[in-house]
Amino acid sequence: MNRQSTLLHQQLEAVTDLAKLNAISDDVIVSCLRERFLSDNIYTNIGSSALVAVNPHKYISSNADSVLHKYAGEYRNTVEGTERLPPHIFQLANNAYYHMRRTTQDQSILLR
Repeated sequence: MNRQSTLLHQQLEAVTDLAKLNAISDDVIVSCLRERFLSDNIYTNIGSSALVAVNPHKYISSNADSVLHKYAGEYRNTVEGTERLPPHIFQLANNAYYHMRRTTQDQSILLR
């Protein structure tokens, strides 16, 4: 793999939100999801309220209970400028739950 190709793979792997891609096409989205999947980053945001999860068909350490507690703690942390944790189903569930508690509006999470 040449240097330019390696840089492209690293850039695509680093994309945590597909909505922030400069050039959006089917090829770019698939390449981004593929690079993240190959590095066991199976969760990728699409904006602030949608998440793509690619089933790895294996155990991923990011689904451990200890990670769940990190995401619960992240939501409670109100310090500005704190770096957010990477996209995760735990983050999406926390956001939906706490939004429901604040607004009393029902929330839905669709899995397909």
